[in-house]
Amino acid sequence: MKSLLYLLILFLLSSPLLYEQNIKNFHEMHYILAENSNGNDGAHFKYYENDSHIKNWYEWWYFNVKADNKALLLYFFTFGDLNKPMKSKAGVIAAFFIENESIESITSYPFINYSLGYDRLNITIAGNRAYEMDNEYIINYKARGIEINVRMKNRGISFGGIPTKLKGWQWMAWYVGLPYGNASVDVMVRGKQYRFRGMAYHDHNWGIAKPMQLKWDWGEFPCNNFSIIYGIANGIGGLYFVNESAVRRYNISISYEKWVFISGFLKPSLLHIFSQDKKIDLYVEMQKAYIIGIKNFGKPYLLGKMRGVFYGHSIDAIGFYEHHGFL
Repeated sequence: MKSLLYLLILFLLSSPLLYEQNIKNFHEMHYILAENSNGNDGAHFKYYENDSHIKNWYEWWYFNVKADNKALLLYFFTFGDLNKPMKSKAGVIAAFFIENESIESITSYPFINYSLGYDRLNITIAGNRAYEMDNEYIINYKARGIEINVRMKNRGISFGGIPTKLKGWQWMAWYVGLPYGNASVDVMVRGKQYRFRGMAYHDHNWGIAKPMQLKWDWGEFPCNNFSIIYGIANGIGGLYFVNESAVRRYNISISYEKWVFISGFLKPSLLHIFSQDKKIDLYVEMQKAYIIGIKNFGKPYLLGKMRGVFYGHSIDAIGFYEHHGFL
């Protein structure tokens, strides 16, 4: 039963709709003002709890760490009207990747104890905690058979957090609190301890929308002293260049050059990301597909390599990317 619940939550986090061959963003390029307000990374539910569509509330905090042959994902999430325990859900998902193996854990059940900080990131769910302190993100997770402790140090400018209107009453918001940085990870699982350092990423998503309503592409690729992040939902978004002093957004188009079936899902194994003036000309090629779920059945999670040219700079970077949509 827990495994089925786990898969259901993963599909909710994916929110796919119908697949579109080419997604374009026609918004003008502009400079993004850095939004370092801690409130963007705090919880948002209480500001919308009287909305007539609050049963469609969603909010999650996502973290990842990437190393040579290891990786880690953590989601802290809430769904539904949190004032009604029987009509809402809170929990934590953890996935630890070693070579080609995925070890997962989920903590989620009815009437779970949790607390949400609203002035800054400070989330506790069933004793598991994610919080921000002194420009660091600290995550502690413990469940049967697994214990995870992470410290992330931000190196880039945080950005985003402005809600985007979708169809009708639906809307979403995306805030990148840690576009790239360093992390130290300590994982105890199956009686073995793994300690490693890697590149970190963290973002925060919230909004009111029906499940299965978003066409969604996202990817993050850290380089030595900057990161390239793209995010497009229902045709809105773009590509972001981020370093320690600036954030810039650019218009892009995405074409899908190759596809592969993974665990019953059709996923892009080669993407072309480009601008009309050809100053952005990037390819993302899949390197690994981790299966998060029950043995070989579950959601594929994609690790890719980005290569190409960005405004005269040669790019060669590894990162996670996602595409959500059905043919």
